[in-house]
Amino acid sequence: MRFPATQRLRHQADFSRLREQGSRFNCGPFVVSAAPPVPATDSVRNFARFAVIASKKMVSNRAVHRNYAKRIFREIFRKNQTAFPPGWDVIVIVRRGFEKLPFEQLEARFCEAARRILSRTEKKAREAQK
Repeated sequence: MRFPATQRLRHQADFSRLREQGSRFNCGPFVVSAAPPVPATDSVRNFARFAVIASKKMVSNRAVHRNYAKRIFREIFRKNQTAFPPGWDVIVIVRRGFEKLPFEQLEARFCEAARRILSRTEKKAREAQK
């Protein structure tokens, strides 16, 4: 099953917004950054969007390794799309050493990161309401 183009982050503005407003969680071999939807534009989507960054500097000079990393994390996101609510944008930044962990551990760390980011965001929202 292919990863649909509608669920991919593609525009630089989306990446910039995540960098500035998103919550980050360090999982060791990768970093998850996520942000809730912008009320005016993203609230109509009923799915989360996703992107993987696997750079030469952080993963490997070999394209084979970078593409493998992207395939692995796209599959993790595809299997766990409900970890983030609809409308959210998620980026995974892959680092060296991801290939040393089995798929199940990477998946568990991704789900834990999602849970922590969501709880952190809910906590900030509650504090802002007070």
